[in-house]
Amino acid sequence: MIAKGQSLIFNRFSWLTLLLFFPILDYFLRVIVPIPVVSSLWDEGVLLLLLFICGWRIIETNRKLPAIKTPLLAFVVLGVAFWVMDMKNFFINIEGFRAVYQYMIAFIIGFYILDDREEVKQVLQKLLIVAGLVALYGLMQVILQVETPRSWVDASENIRTRAFSIVQSPNILGSYMALMSPIAFGYALTREGKSRWFWMLVGLMMLSVLFFTYSRGAWLAFAGAIGLICAFFNRKLLIILVIVAVLTTIFVPPVTSRITNLFSDEYIEKSSADGRIGRWLGAYDMMRANPSYGLGLGHYGGAVGDRHFGTIYVDSYYFKTLAEMGIIGLGIYFWLMGSLMKNGYQIWRRQKDRSAFFLYAGLFTGIVAVVLHNAVENIFEVPFMNTFFWLLAGMMLSFPYLRDKQVGGAENHD
Repeated sequence: MIAKGQSLIFNRFSWLTLLLFFPILDYFLRVIVPIPVVSSLWDEGVLLLLLFICGWRIIETNRKLPAIKTPLLAFVVLGVAFWVMDMKNFFINIEGFRAVYQYMIAFIIGFYILDDREEVKQVLQKLLIVAGLVALYGLMQVILQVETPRSWVDASENIRTRAFSIVQSPNILGSYMALMSPIAFGYALTREGKSRWFWMLVGLMMLSVLFFTYSRGAWLAFAGAIGLICAFFNRKLLIILVIVAVLTTIFVPPVTSRITNLFSDEYIEKSSADGRIGRWLGAYDMMRANPSYGLGLGHYGGAVGDRHFGTIYVDSYYFKTLAEMGIIGLGIYFWLMGSLMKNGYQIWRRQKDRSAFFLYAGLFTGIVAVVLHNAVENIFEVPFMNTFFWLLAGMMLSFPYLRDKQVGGAENHD
């Protein structure tokens, strides 16, 4: 019994599994059974433990980060420099640094913690079970017509129920589904028989929940990611998808309503006054005070800025970064994202095995969707989304180092 307990405590998968259940565990600890200190710090504790394990794994595996290491290092160095840029608010700088960089630890975890591709499938299966349960809850809200919080319903539209599940925000739920649904389909193609059909249905359920969030940003980000992948993979398929998207926009009333409303004079006027467009322009104005380096970390557009300076949220992670880190900070961040996309694409195109090719395509598509959605939402302000993005990004870039058990042998450097 004691040996079994020790085995669980020292098993890297025990702690990783806690992280994979992030949204459910966090909801349980914060809403159902709040426990002082534990509810707010459990994720930091798990990340630090896994980082410690990865310190040993770095020595054991001897893996080398691809080209992303240069912009990643530059972004971290810039963040550390922000600690001393405004000494009057030193501790706010540290808090702002934590909000941006803490969950990037998951990238290191994703890159080093797994040994082979079967382990990748096990991790993805757990992530899909969690996402599937969250999606099922959101779907039940729609079926039962659960009242959506008023702040998420536009009085000028007929939509009264938007899925928000346990994440409490239709836009974040939409982003979560845009991240996980392509992975569900990619994972399904690695399975056979009834298992394949089951995961296909899970993917379809996630797509339906993405639809019922009525999140325009998540819809467009998902469509953009699918379109980009098709442009690389099969341009004929891209043409078909464009036709389907246009027909959906014209003939599916909720989609027609949401998209046409986006271009209406009323929406643009309201959004410019106190909505998304107004907040983007506000962030731009903040940047003008110090174009090179911005106001400093934790000073604008997120939870830390709201807590200490009473600033409003900015509905774009990139505009928030522009206000806080200036043109140089945003430029390095775009360099980091561009490098992630380039490295990810190169590894995907080198996958010769059909199963690995489609699994990787799903992973890559989901990550691209979140990168696009961050342009119009502050997705990384939500801890579990920030963590899952970087964890999956690390796993994506670790593929060349993962052994293929079906083939056998040492690490695969294809």
